This record gives sequence, C-alpha cells and structure tokens, in this order.
Amino acid sequence: MENDKILSPAESLKLIAETIEKTKSNVQNGSFYFLLWGWLVSISGIAQFIMIKYTDIKTHYYVWPIMAIIGTVACIIYGFKVERQKKYETYLDSVFMNLWTVLGVSFFFIVFMVVWLHNTVVPFVLLLAGIGTLASGLIIKFKPMIFGGVLFFIFSIIALFVPQPFDTLVSSLAIVTGYLIPGYILKYTQPKKA
Repeated sequence: MENDKILSPAESLKLIAETIEKTKSNVQNGSFYFLLWGWLVSISGIAQFIMIKYTDIKTHYYVWPIMAIIGTVACIIYGFKVERQKKYETYLDSVFMNLWTVLGVSFFFIVFMVVWLHNTVVPFVLLLAGIGTLASGLIIKFKPMIFGGVLFFIFSIIALFVPQPFDTLVSSLAIVTGYLIPGYILKYTQPKKA
C-alpha cells in the first residue's frame, strides 16, 4: 500500500465529479431502460383504462403481467448486448443496478400483497417509482430526474383519491411526466467534458 496516493481535497472533489459524470454518461447510454419501462407502463395504464371503461373484457389486468414479461425480456436482451460493449463501470453504476434490481423485486412483492388485500396497487407502485427516480436523480445530480421523482410522490397521493379505473390514467400521466420526460432529457443531454 506504499503506492497509495493521498488525495488533496480538491483532487478528491475532482475525482468524485468525474465519477458522477462517467456514471451519468453510462446512465445516459442506459436511458433505454427508463424509456422502455416508461412507454410500457404508460401504454399499459391507458390500455387497461380503455378495456375497463369501453369493453366487456374481464381480464383487463392481464395487460400488466404481459407488459412485465415483454419489458423483462427486452431488458435482458438489451443488457447482454450493451454489457459487452461497455468501456467502463463505476461504483455508482453498480449502485444504480442494485437500486433498480431491488426496486424491481419490490414492485412484484407490492403488487402481490396489494392484490391479495384487494386494494389498488397504483399509489404504492408510484411511490416505489418515485423512490427509484428521486434516488437516481440525486446520485447523478440530474435535476429533471429529481423533479420527476418528486412528481411520482405527488401522483401517488393523488392516486389514493381517484376512483378506479381513473387511477390507471393517473399512473400513465405520472410515468410520462416523472419518467419519460426526464428520460428523454437525459438521453439528449450532452455529457460535460472532464
């Protein structure tokens, strides 16, 4: 450990800033995931609303497991393709992967528990989405994503007071404003030069 260099406070801050920018660049390249899930969830919410309101389809809720399967398969395929091309991975990239993996598993548990209790799942799912989006925005210091996370919290409260099936429209609006818009801004934001 004799070769370990002690960094000055300025060097430490520069290293942290560079790591955040590299992570933001990796997240920007991985905006596919944000946009994929954003579109899948918002379209599923609108589709379920239409099926409930304007058809006699009793299995309207099947739209969600179908959406989850499509999204998971797409993420796995895209992930294998991208991981082979990735030039570097920062510690914060690992934090992102772990955060969203835990939240993904939590989504399934929450959905199962809420459905078991015969309650509406939308406020709880929006709350989890808000936690992940806000934490992600704070980690990479990206204001649109921070704002998107806060919007998810607001929409989760609104969804408590909106009758079904209109809560699915609330979830779609939350996804568009809290997830898709920040995702597209992130995708098209030019990374800072270190």
